[in-house]
Amino acid sequence: MSIKTFWIILIKILGLLLIFGALTIVPQWFYSIYSAYQTHDFDSFIMLISILLIVLFVYFIVFKFCIYKSSWIIEKLKLDKGFEDEKIELNSKGNRIISIAIIVIGGLMFVESIPILFKQIFVFFQQESLLKDYPGSGWMIFNFVKVIIGYLLMTNSFRIANLIEKEK
Repeated sequence: MSIKTFWIILIKILGLLLIFGALTIVPQWFYSIYSAYQTHDFDSFIMLISILLIVLFVYFIVFKFCIYKSSWIIEKLKLDKGFEDEKIELNSKGNRIISIAIIVIGGLMFVESIPILFKQIFVFFQQESLLKDYPGSGWMIFNFVKVIIGYLLMTNSFRIANLIEKEK
C-alpha cells in the first residue's frame, strides 16, 4: 500500500468518526434550542440557532472534505512527503480497512448506547408514566436510534465501505 493510500484511508476514518460524534452533539444543541424556546428567551434562541447552523455547516464541510476530497487534503498538507519508503506493507485493501473501521465505530456506538438505553428504560418503568409524559423520552428514543445505527454499521460495513470507495 502506498503512503498516499494509507493517508486517504486514515482521513476517511477520521471523517467517519467526526460524523458519528456529531450524532451525539447535534441533538444536544436541539435540546438547548428547545429549552430556550420554552423559557421565552428569544435572544438565546436566535443565538443558539445561528451557532447550530454554523456548527452544522462546519461539520458538513469537514465531512465532505474528509470523505470525498481526502486526496486534496493530502496534497495541501503534504502528508505523503518525507517518507523513506514509498510503500507500507499491509496485506489488505483500502476497502477492507475502511470496513473494519466502520465495524469498530458501529461497535463503539452500540456498546456506548446500550447501557444508557437500559438505564433509561429502567427509570421509565419505575416512574410508571406514559411515554409522552416521561421527561427523558426524547433521550431514550435517541439512544435507541444510536443502538440501531451502531448495529446497522456493524452488519453493513462492507456496503458502506463500498459506497465510500465508489465516491472517490
